[in-house]
Amino acid sequence: MGKGAANNTALNSDHISKPAQTPICWRDSPSQYGRISRALHWLTAALVTLQFTVLLVWGGMGENAITLFLANIGPHGSLGFLILIVTLARLGWAWVNRKQRPSQPPGLGGRMARLVHITFYALLLWLPAFAILRQYGRGGALRFYGLELLPEAERDITWMIAPADLLHGPLSWLLCGLVIGHIAMALIHRFWFKDKVLARMVGGSGR
Repeated sequence: MGKGAANNTALNSDHISKPAQTPICWRDSPSQYGRISRALHWLTAALVTLQFTVLLVWGGMGENAITLFLANIGPHGSLGFLILIVTLARLGWAWVNRKQRPSQPPGLGGRMARLVHITFYALLLWLPAFAILRQYGRGGALRFYGLELLPEAERDITWMIAPADLLHGPLSWLLCGLVIGHIAMALIHRFWFKDKVLARMVGGSGR
């Protein structure tokens, strides 16, 4: 009888010691991001990765079968337009969930993380928006995967063209650097700090 009670106590203690997994909901919670936020995050990551992959491979290899194939999958202008739409959707969803999202850690680290995220959103909006504005100012056709959104026209509007001509390249590489830094910090949090920051967006409970 004593042995059975001891076994029951051990089983109960094992059960109590294992934290219950918080189910992933559609909306965000203070402990983790929901399914929609995760889907939009990873879709953005995939689109940005494809955009830079096409640029880097094309720049390194020139025009060949591989680069033409990648360019057909991810035409630069079409990908940029898609990134703009997804970023607007992310901002809208973040606003809807603004009172129940995971908070940034306190102190300097939290302020830096907040600044980086704001910069991310600004670049993901600015780069495609001003590239589209430049295309329109030049009178070029706007196409999205072959679908013509705006036809060609005879115009040359300098104020629409100049900002993208001046800043599109440098800010694109700033975005690339932020992406690399973002990935590095996520891995540092996971393997060095061993906290649950990465779990908020990857899976499992963020507690």
